[in-house]
Amino acid sequence: MKAAMKAVAATGVGAAVVVGRRMTARRRALRRGRSDHWLAVTVDRPLDAVTGPPRLPGPMGELRGRVDVRFRPAPGGRGTEVLAVPKDDDVSREDLRVALRQMKSLLETGTVIRPDTPSTTHPGPAGRVLRAVIGKSAGEGRL
Repeated sequence: MKAAMKAVAATGVGAAVVVGRRMTARRRALRRGRSDHWLAVTVDRPLDAVTGPPRLPGPMGELRGRVDVRFRPAPGGRGTEVLAVPKDDDVSREDLRVALRQMKSLLETGTVIRPDTPSTTHPGPAGRVLRAVIGKSAGEGRL
């Protein structure tokens, strides 16, 4: 009985490893294919306010010439969609995502909104993990 249970458990673990490897390979393939996808953010401002002077405030202005940028009215009259894609490998997608977020914040509020700092300053392992997660969150996630 124990031998049969061990065999079933080993088979299940083996199948999970194979599935895990396939998922990892698929994720890698998706990441490689994403380099030409446009990143988009909706700004709650009319099209002429976003495309008129001064154009591309903050970090997006610094990326001028190294990224392709398009503007179009957002669906339902909800502002303007700003779409961007790096022209070459000089600009990382994470840097572009951060620049788009900061540009949106500057256009809508006049300042770059930063997330609240954690209420704990605990120097232990949990505090270090929390600081690392918050630091990484600026580049990933939803625009």
